[in-house]
Amino acid sequence: MVASAVSSHLQLRPVETVEEYRACQEVQRRAWGIAEDGYVVPVATMISVQHAGGLVLGAFDRERLVGFSFGFLGRVRGRWVLYSQLTGVDPAVQDKGAGGQLKAAQRQWAREQGLPLVVWSYDPLQAGNANFNLRRLGAVSRTYEVNYFGERTDTLNLGLETDRLLVEWSTEDELRAWQGDGLPPVEVISFEQATDGPRCPRGAGHDVAVWEGSGPAAPLQLEIPADIANLKAQNAELSRVWQLAVRDAFQRSFATGYVAMDFVREPAGPASRAYYVLKRPQDEVE
Repeated sequence: MVASAVSSHLQLRPVETVEEYRACQEVQRRAWGIAEDGYVVPVATMISVQHAGGLVLGAFDRERLVGFSFGFLGRVRGRWVLYSQLTGVDPAVQDKGAGGQLKAAQRQWAREQGLPLVVWSYDPLQAGNANFNLRRLGAVSRTYEVNYFGERTDTLNLGLETDRLLVEWSTEDELRAWQGDGLPPVEVISFEQATDGPRCPRGAGHDVAVWEGSGPAAPLQLEIPADIANLKAQNAELSRVWQLAVRDAFQRSFATGYVAMDFVREPAGPASRAYYVLKRPQDEVE
């Protein structure tokens, strides 16, 4: 059983009672701005997963559940993995480290079960999630799913198709070797020239000009909006243009063997940028 103290008051342990499972549902509603019950994982489903080889892990501040993760056994690229469907933290205590502790505990549990990976999905346009998953945790992605969950009406997903990157986090402390270290990166997405206003991928979403190939070893930079929520609020059409450009760029890059292995967020400012770093694994040299 996973159990660990992460602060003087916060403790991680498997969820146990019906009341605690219901508290997980409330965290789902608050964390994602969910208004429709159809998007909330049923209590019976979470209980069944907990008793049939999966893991529903809670983060408790004294007796109050403030975050949780929900994962079950799945198969990805032919291997059994812990598929983490949800990890959510109450907005009132976000950025306090609970999310990272929940992910670390999932990884520990998966390792104890002999599983090689923890796998989950996230919106590739969310810079905060990309930074957390790839930069902080050290996970990688090599799979892009188009409109993975279909149309959603919750706060975070409203207005765009639910494209997702599938993240793979090894349960072993492995050292990866990548091609292209030290070489200048290649920009994957090209942009319209603009003297002011937000950057716009070239082609306005209809014929987006992207990287077509720069040699097998060159690292790639794949830019996304620094703040997609703000962009959606200010210019919904431009946010859709960005999604199409990012989708096309990831699909082309992954098709040629590249892996999203890092993420960079420049300091906040009018011209700040956020971008993925993609490289090809050293052991896949042709």
